[in-house]
Amino acid sequence: MLDNTDFSYSNLSGVQFDNQTLNGTIFYSAGLKGASFKNAVFRNVSFKYASGCNLVNFDGATMDKATYAVLKSQKAKLTKVTII
Repeated sequence: MLDNTDFSYSNLSGVQFDNQTLNGTIFYSAGLKGASFKNAVFRNVSFKYASGCNLVNFDGATMDKATYAVLKSQKAKLTKVTII
């Protein structure tokens, strides 16, 4: 679990967060190109100003509406995501 972890300004390109539960996690201005969040659960997660969201794998992820809205505005591919 990555509760309240702050990854601000981190280069997380290619990192796999598959099957993780993220509560209150912060990815402010983080580099996420090629990262994977397959089957992850997101609650109150911040992706504000994160780069590369459009190149992240969110297949099978479950997330709250606020997280979904921010990722959608950053052109993330969310067709295989479940909203809670």
